[in-house]
Amino acid sequence: LSAVESSFLALLNYDDDTYHQIACKTIAFLLEYFLWIKLLFTICLVFHFFCLAVCLKNLEKLEIGYVLFSILFPLLYSWIPFIHNSYGVAGAWCWIRDWKDDCATQKYLEGIIEQFVLWYGPLFISLTLSLIAVFIILI
Repeated sequence: LSAVESSFLALLNYDDDTYHQIACKTIAFLLEYFLWIKLLFTICLVFHFFCLAVCLKNLEKLEIGYVLFSILFPLLYSWIPFIHNSYGVAGAWCWIRDWKDDCATQKYLEGIIEQFVLWYGPLFISLTLSLIAVFIILI
């Protein structure tokens, strides 16, 4: 789904037209949502494999919970940039804006903070923890 969603970026024309702004914000929301789904499924898989290999516990009963958590949690989390009107054109695509008024010389500090707090920070932490878990599994 995220590949289909991101393919719409090529069709989007970055005009100041209201239609394009709405389309860009919609694509940005969907991008954030699907990125979080992929990240949470990865975390759930690593956790499941860790419990199987290290703790010797089979957590099959949690599989439905993994799916529900990975699909529902991002729905709540991806709405946060709408509070500050942070979704918009972010360089070559639509995501959390890092420029004020589409001007590359004026940085949008609130958008940069949201990018790191809502995506890059959790991504770095979860991938680091996943890497540690994989090393523990292999040892």
